[in-house]
Amino acid sequence: MKKFSTVTIRQTQESKKVSISSNSKPEIIDSTISKWQTLIDTLAKIVNVPSSLIMKLNRDSIEVFLKSNTTENPYELHEKADLIYGLYCESVIGTQDQLIVPDATKSEVWSKNNPDVDINMISYLGVPINWPDGECFGTVCVLDSKENFYSQDFIDLINQIKQHIELDLQLLLSNAELKELNEVKTKFMSLISHDVRGNIGTLNQFLQFIAKDFDNYDTSELKKTLVTLSQISSTSFNTLDNLLKWSKSDLVNLKPNIQPVNINKIVKELLSFFNYALRLKSIRVNTSFYSEHTIIKTDKNMINAIIRNIISNGIKYNTKGGELNIKVVLVDNKHEITIQDTGIGMSKKDLDKLFKYNTQHSLETSDEISTGIGLLLTKEFIDKIGATINVKSKIDIGTYFIITI
Repeated sequence: MKKFSTVTIRQTQESKKVSISSNSKPEIIDSTISKWQTLIDTLAKIVNVPSSLIMKLNRDSIEVFLKSNTTENPYELHEKADLIYGLYCESVIGTQDQLIVPDATKSEVWSKNNPDVDINMISYLGVPINWPDGECFGTVCVLDSKENFYSQDFIDLINQIKQHIELDLQLLLSNAELKELNEVKTKFMSLISHDVRGNIGTLNQFLQFIAKDFDNYDTSELKKTLVTLSQISSTSFNTLDNLLKWSKSDLVNLKPNIQPVNINKIVKELLSFFNYALRLKSIRVNTSFYSEHTIIKTDKNMINAIIRNIISNGIKYNTKGGELNIKVVLVDNKHEITIQDTGIGMSKKDLDKLFKYNTQHSLETSDEISTGIGLLLTKEFIDKIGATINVKSKIDIGTYFIITI
């Protein structure tokens, strides 16, 4: 979620809204902090000033994130100043440019209502620090208790340190993304193990029982058992099919191929694909399209996978002799695809965790086994094509999936 701060550019008295480090940004790790500490200690020593700082911009304040270990440094670690003064660093952040103030006491702009001048930090050189996506982290700066015009060598040095810090921020972000991706893959593989191994184990046990007692089965009992085996096999097939889609497409970097897609045709082809499963449970299908050829601009493969997984669930959790209703309408220039079943429904608790990675999440009918993976893939593709999905459900009444594109 985006976070913002408002800074004041003192030179122009302009207030500027700035995007700051959001909750998605990683924490600065100890090894990076140690490196930055060395950088600002070295900076203070080379420029020969009492204070070198890395400042962090918060929503309502600016904070001393790190301070040089110089004996005359008047600033305290994690000291905060409210954004009400138009401080040196606020101007740097607002203009996104370096700022040099040789002597604030001689400046009409900087001499009055300046907390830094009050502690005799009358000279300033600072540059902005940003995350790779442009969100502001803060500044790196030096301050002096005497007039200082700062040579070009000092300006070049502080800009080199800025580049080092911003590279570290980029590495931290990349490492955090890799960690998150690995966690997703771990959870995903846990789901695969949970679902596929369990189903295949059940399938194997059933087949062993049939092989052992085949001569004792009557026709109707054997047919009922084979139907159950078919359902278990179908569940495992769908799970593995989703796994292949997931593994073939790098979902982190996958870009949708937006083109005109005939939704009516996709729905009809999918219903033909699921025809046997629908007949097994005697599910009546009703379709309604607002036009003969409903064309939507979206990614064909992604929308196919989305609708396929929801229809699969609509069959899986439906009651025998139930209904599956599919409707496509146009509302406020947006397409709504509604897929409704008359099945077992879900509790609010199940709805809340529907699209989350959770190995404990399972719904079962008397003869169906949950996979859980199809809806995880569905949500990934929904986000990719810029669509939304809402789910409404009541126990023993059924479930609505509403896709808006």
